[in-house]
Amino acid sequence: MERGYWIRSKPVYTALLWNDKATAHAVLAADDGGLAVLKLFQQALPEQPITVFYSPAGADKDYLPALQAAVDADLRVFETTAELLAAWADYLATARMGLRIYTAGTEKFMWDVTDAAADFGILNQDVMKELTGSLARSVYCVHCKSLTHEVTSNIATCSGCGRKLFVRDHFSRRMGAYMGLMVDAENPGEVPQIEEIYP
Repeated sequence: MERGYWIRSKPVYTALLWNDKATAHAVLAADDGGLAVLKLFQQALPEQPITVFYSPAGADKDYLPALQAAVDADLRVFETTAELLAAWADYLATARMGLRIYTAGTEKFMWDVTDAAADFGILNQDVMKELTGSLARSVYCVHCKSLTHEVTSNIATCSGCGRKLFVRDHFSRRMGAYMGLMVDAENPGEVPQIEEIYP
């Protein structure tokens, strides 16, 4: 890859694979992340206990019946991702060392899962992530410190200050968001063409 085109901070996601060096496994998925879980359960299963947290909210396809048939584990289903994340925090409060974590879904969902784990001392690199469904981004405004979610274009309107922000590829793992800079700071009112690039 040519120098200057690789963004070191931009996350790299991979397909989920079991890690057999574990005391237990926690699999968390939302919406179209259900497909990633189905693929994970087609692999040879680990011997350790597996708990699956799933919310079908927002999925293009209903994966729940297939998951109920394929997942020979503790499958916990939630109507919303908020309910799933609350249950995840409760689970982490009693988790033991050696837990392996796998998550699939939108970028925002995966980083919400990772943030919850971080509250219990689990590092980002210890959470395996598979991006599925929408490529929409969360954007952090460097001017007013607000977060704007579900951004699908190269330029977004900040939900906090209303500035037009250029959505950079620079990603903050701490905030689970891409950096947004005022696009017309030098030439007020001159906003480039807005394009949908993160469907």
